Amino acid sequence: MVNSGPVVAFLAKIEHGCLILRDARSDDDVSDWDPTSSNWHQEGSSVIFGVQASVDGPVECEVWRSDPPTALSVNLLETALPCPSGWLALHDPNEHVRMQFVGFPESALCSVMVDDLQFPSKVQIVLRGDSKG
Repeated sequence: MVNSGPVVAFLAKIEHGCLILRDARSDDDVSDWDPTSSNWHQEGSSVIFGVQASVDGPVECEVWRSDPPTALSVNLLETALPCPSGWLALHDPNEHVRMQFVGFPESALCSVMVDDLQFPSKVQIVLRGDSKG
């Protein structure tokens, strides 16, 4: 199978130094996340993780539906994310950057790889449908 590239790629300054991946209709509150104690936090159908803050430069992000040909070196997280709406949204807390992805009935398997565990400037997100039969 030929890998056709990322679903989307962007380069943006992320004001608060974190990205949120969630079911598009989720109202789960991830504000309890303490970035000094963990690099990511999941609450229901939402996961928040740290990236480089805007004052340090932009973040390069790629979203894939299969393994990228050249994966980044650090596996930040792997989790199953409930997705009752069938849509996932990726955004920063102020929603200056926001995109949605369809095709995830019930749940999605999410992997996030980064170039640096503390303050990543490069992020690869792999989203797969959670095939349960």
